[in-house]
Amino acid sequence: MKATHPVFQFLVGLALALMLGAGTAAYAADNPALWKYQVKGDFNTVLASLKTGLEARQFQITGEENMSKGLENNKKVLGEDKWNTIGFQNVTVVHFCSIVFNQEVYNLNMDLAILCPFKVVVYNMKAKPDQITILTTRPTYLVARDRNKKVREAGKKIEERIVTAIKESVH
Repeated sequence: MKATHPVFQFLVGLALALMLGAGTAAYAADNPALWKYQVKGDFNTVLASLKTGLEARQFQITGEENMSKGLENNKKVLGEDKWNTIGFQNVTVVHFCSIVFNQEVYNLNMDLAILCPFKVVVYNMKAKPDQITILTTRPTYLVARDRNKKVREAGKKIEERIVTAIKESVH
């Protein structure tokens, strides 16, 4: 199955969301590839604010998957007692891109096309439904060892834009 196939993307995003949901807030701190942010509120309100905020900051939403619904719809296949063993309530993945970032990195190295679209996973747990977790993969981590200094600078710039957009959208 190709990495661009929707089912593959769904499964990768789901695995990431479930692994982090099972951990503690320190998990992202222990994993330098991830950036994690938590807010209190209503899941749907936070999700809507996040998407609006990304678009207001010149990001284009390219897709959205309700992963919790997808799993729930398949609980007979996965097993009634196995489809949600950690108690997630909502899990949604939002894919988004930046035309400016694409243009900048494509002109440095076409292999960097792998970075976009970016992905944000938004989830909450049944035990704490008003605690919403937002996480993403850090572009700086993905390009940290690139030999080209301009690539590392571009990674830092886009990560700052993403983090700022998220924090300002859902504060």
